[in-house]
Parts: sequence; C-alpha cells; structure tokens
Amino acid sequence: MFDILRSGFKEVQQIFISRAPDDPNSTLLMPFKEKVIEVTDREMSRISNLDTHPEILMTGSIPPPMVPEGSYFETGIHLYLDQVQDPGNLGTILRTAEWFAVRSIGFSEGCADIVHPKVIQASMGSFCRVKYWCGAISALSLDDHYPVIGAALEGESLYQNFLPDSGLLVIGSEGQGISKQVRTRLTCTVRIPAYQALPESLNAAMATGIILAEWQRQLHTRNDKGQPIA
Repeated sequence: MFDILRSGFKEVQQIFISRAPDDPNSTLLMPFKEKVIEVTDREMSRISNLDTHPEILMTGSIPPPMVPEGSYFETGIHLYLDQVQDPGNLGTILRTAEWFAVRSIGFSEGCADIVHPKVIQASMGSFCRVKYWCGAISALSLDDHYPVIGAALEGESLYQNFLPDSGLLVIGSEGQGISKQVRTRLTCTVRIPAYQALPESLNAAMATGIILAEWQRQLHTRNDKGQPIA
C-alpha cells in the first residue's frame, strides 16, 4: 500500500489501521489523516479477504482505462493480453510490465478483471500506475506495418529476432494460446527456446518477463544507427 502512496496516488477513500505504521511510512498517511480509521485486529480480519490480515488496509478508486489512439503506440513497448484469465498471472504481468517500462497494456474480452483481489495483490501496486485499455487490437487503428509480435511455440527463436524500437507484444492464454482473431493481426511470432522436452510451456507471466527482458536488452545495446553493438 505504501508503494502506491509513494507513487502519488490520490484516489484514497478510506485507510483502516489496526496498528500505527513505523516512520517513514507514517508520514505518507499525513495527507489522508481525515480518512484514517482505527480498527481492532478482529475488525481488520473481517474487513480483509486475506488469510492473514494486514495491519493497514486502503480502499480507493482504480484509475479508469485510457482511450487508445494509434499515435500513442508509435513509441515504446506495449503489451496485449489475449484472454489471460488467471488473476494471479495477470497481476504478476502488470508488475513485470512496469519493471520493464511497458507504456500500456491492453486487455481483451475474457481477461481477468483488473479489480479482482488476486490481481491487486499480485501486481504490488502496479495496477494503479501502468496505463491500460480494454478492447480488440482492431480498435487501435494501427498501420498495417506496425509490429505486432505474438508469443507462440511455433515462432522463431526470441534470441534470433531483431526486435523493433517500438511495437506490441501479444500474450495468449495458457490453455488456448493466441486466438485466431488476434493471430490475423500478428506480423511475426517468437518463442522462448526450451532446453528439454518437459514442461511443454511456460506460464504467461514467466514468458512475458523473459520476452520483455530480451526486448529491453536489445534496445539498450544498439548504437545511434539502431544497429546491435557487437
């Protein structure tokens, strides 16, 4: 919760406390002192949905989705989740995306809800800082040549691909992969090489982290002409 407040989050409704936080965290509560409510441990256990209840809990408004415009996608790395239904995975992807400076995340119909408690918990505050939008890729009005890269087992090795300066990475559900409708918009597919037969695949959050790490590595090891540095 304190990471959320440190990032400048202002949409606080109430803050429940069963034990006063230590400094310097206590100073973060000063702007919201009129919204702080002291409760007992028993009351906190009834308010929280966690097995082990916290000593402090905040309620607030999640930022609304952004309105996607084609020009916004011309710079940076963007992410699109195609029917990723596991809330824990989705929350971890949000946290991973923020770590790797993803500019926005799109959620298709059928994705886990961003307000799901497991999404909130797994994202560790990233849910309120990463820009997100909802809908189909077709709604973005992207140029036909805009890079849309799908993570797929039949793709070319991630480490043999020259990843673009900007583009959209598509991650499909663990059970079904990328849907047929979204596949029609892909410009290429990449895979993370396996070094033994089992397991058959990585989970969505793990795959996302590996691909984003390689993409940022390539972007940060290029010269002024955009060529890889030997």
